[in-house]
Amino acid sequence: MTIHRQFFLLFLLLLPLSEALAATQDYCSQGEGRAVLFLIDRTSVFDQQDKKSFADGVDALFNHLQTGERLVIHTLTEDFSSSKKIFDACRPGCLEQGLTAGLFSQCRASRAKMDERKYVREVLTSVKPLILNQEKYPNSEIIETIAFMMQEYEQQKPGKLFIFSDMIEHSRLAKFGYLKEKDTEPLLDKLDRLGLIRPMPGVDVEVFGFGRDHTVQRKGLRAQLKRNIEQFWQAYFKRAGAGKFHLGRDLNL
Repeated sequence: MTIHRQFFLLFLLLLPLSEALAATQDYCSQGEGRAVLFLIDRTSVFDQQDKKSFADGVDALFNHLQTGERLVIHTLTEDFSSSKKIFDACRPGCLEQGLTAGLFSQCRASRAKMDERKYVREVLTSVKPLILNQEKYPNSEIIETIAFMMQEYEQQKPGKLFIFSDMIEHSRLAKFGYLKEKDTEPLLDKLDRLGLIRPMPGVDVEVFGFGRDHTVQRKGLRAQLKRNIEQFWQAYFKRAGAGKFHLGRDLNL
């Protein structure tokens, strides 16, 4: 084989790598294609304690996010149809590979590190205004927003659902400020009939920001009401077939 032919074959071999370096890397292909959904409640007036809980939660969520997982962030308001998507992208990174596979991989670790820093900035830029800029809503449509999200992203097979909210529904369906223990089963049956308990097989649900009322003073929930709301959401996600479920002030990761 001539020297010129050797160089020509080497050029053909390395051409895809050069093109990959110049192009935007597809980080979604580095994961299993599953989405991580994050709902942020806009119907509460957050004080400093809420803001700290939110900041700590976002930090924990990001540290838990795996390479290639698609993070989708939506707002939660008084109407499920007005929920806004504020972020949607896969976490940058390259999966570990052997020497030979790594040589031909189109994912470059050095590029991925730079993109990850950019990714973090974009996440923070997206969520920061939601906490700093307060909005007032007369209602809180949590149930229908969750159902909408699970239907909207069904094809992405969500593996996790994070929710930052006090989880106090106040809508046409129910008013949790007056929720009684005996109301849970009839309400769940009603939601089933309306198709508002979407299948969530194996989806882990993490809720943080729970435990305080919906008033400006943000007082702690009365013990019985707190228990009634906890029991409703436990039963709701159990009917949906969700995996691990946690409801509290902070994330449990």
